[in-house]
Amino acid sequence: MSSTQIEQFITNMNSIQHENAKRVLADIYSDDIVFIDPVKTIKGLENLTTYFEDLYKSVTSCHFELTNNVPDNNRYSLEWIMLLQHKNISKNQEIELNGASFIEFKDNKVCYHRDYYDLGALVYERIPILGSVIKKVRHAI
Repeated sequence: MSSTQIEQFITNMNSIQHENAKRVLADIYSDDIVFIDPVKTIKGLENLTTYFEDLYKSVTSCHFELTNNVPDNNRYSLEWIMLLQHKNISKNQEIELNGASFIEFKDNKVCYHRDYYDLGALVYERIPILGSVIKKVRHAI
């Protein structure tokens, strides 16, 4: 894989919307994809498509900025910033979240994708009362 292919991967990820998720994901991922994020583990393109279609129902916009890319044969470690507007998070205001992904390619498609990000910073800290408690706990530690 080349850096151009990683750029294409990011471009494809940035183009996903609820309406086109099935087509875009089929361009990116192999049929036997294993996808892991802080919420769940998913096996298979059909299951991943269902997951993304559900996620993107309430997404106003989602954009990834690649900040680092470390290649290792057909595997990559990616660092990114996600800029997200979600109808149910922060009153649809754009939020910024740092994260990292490990991806592996097979036959020019991603067969393994694992995301790391702070789920608390994405969701829990944005719930009015719970968010205040979590922030106080983080600062106390």
